[in-house]
Amino acid sequence: MKYFISLITIFFCSLSLAGPGHGHGHGHGHGHDHNHGHSHKPKLIDAQKAQIIGKVEIKRLIRLKKINANWNKAVFEKAEKKVIRKKTEWVVTYLNKDGVKGKKLYIFLMPSGRFIAANFTGK
Repeated sequence: MKYFISLITIFFCSLSLAGPGHGHGHGHGHGHDHNHGHSHKPKLIDAQKAQIIGKVEIKRLIRLKKINANWNKAVFEKAEKKVIRKKTEWVVTYLNKDGVKGKKLYIFLMPSGRFIAANFTGK
């Protein structure tokens, strides 16, 4: 019985030591590279991916009735990185000659591709 209680005690003590910050390195500035093939930084997209995400966002904005359905036939103009309020963003521009509120739609994305905003002014 004494052996069993000792075994249980050791088991629970070892669990308490294996919490966050113990047991395995995770590459958080401890001087070792224990990244194990993954990173906590979001992957950055390129212009082609920004164009694809922009088109997906247009469809989403149409579905949410934020923009007119005729934006489905919008034509890609360009995707460029710009520094806006000291942060780099993708600005993806689409043209629509039949646009009601505007002829150009600007989609703003984070460098990772996450949607920020869309408008007809580009600002």
